[in-house]
Amino acid sequence: MISPDFMYNKHRHLLSREELEEENHIDTPKGLPTHSSILRCWILDGKIDGEEVDNNDTLPPIRIQRQKIVNTLHHFGGCVDSNGMPLRPSPIAKYKEQFENRPPALGATPQLLAELKAHDAKLPLGGVQQRMLFQSLRDQMLRQLISCDGAKCMADLVDILQKEMESGIPSPIPDWYKFSSAPAGGKIGYDRCSNWLGKCCRTESHDKPQFSRCSACKMAVYCSRECQEFDWKARHKKVCKHVAKERKCMEDLSALFGDA
Repeated sequence: MISPDFMYNKHRHLLSREELEEENHIDTPKGLPTHSSILRCWILDGKIDGEEVDNNDTLPPIRIQRQKIVNTLHHFGGCVDSNGMPLRPSPIAKYKEQFENRPPALGATPQLLAELKAHDAKLPLGGVQQRMLFQSLRDQMLRQLISCDGAKCMADLVDILQKEMESGIPSPIPDWYKFSSAPAGGKIGYDRCSNWLGKCCRTESHDKPQFSRCSACKMAVYCSRECQEFDWKARHKKVCKHVAKERKCMEDLSALFGDA
């Protein structure tokens, strides 16, 4: 299924100033990266590469021992890449057993959360890099069925991960969630409300009903009727038919190629 986040990629004139800034941003070699090397491995790649990273002057370098991490994730039924590095299993039918035995909080450790907070504090306050770091972590949390309902800043996400890490138990899987077997046509993880222009911060969670979808394109998702009406008037009505055609194309390709 096409992610709702890509609904407006071909309609740049409908993007907000912040969305355009995020889409056009490229880290420069001499500037501070949006993700430190260890955050890139943990958040974006779903693995840890064993590097030693100096996160700030007060915290000791973070040294992750490769074999220890691999053994830990194997214990939880995790997946590994071609180099033997651990990867987070996706909540789909193929990896259902591994996902149900996943470590809590994306496998976070106190050192990783310290690195996350320290690096976020180094980025320009309220700037495009802080927003992109927040969004990348939130998206991975939602993909792993960790609700980010109401989260507006990095401190909110860290608090959610901290509590789950300390509990030692991964977030529960909702009764309504289905582990999709469709390679390109299924839902993966939680959705967030598509009323982005309205600054809605609601996401799906295990203790509330699944969000409703636009009945026409079946791509945009909303936490409430009010958010759907706001977004329709603001911009969704201008892309709904186009998004519906793209979704149909993806479903046809999925049906044609199956698990190939």
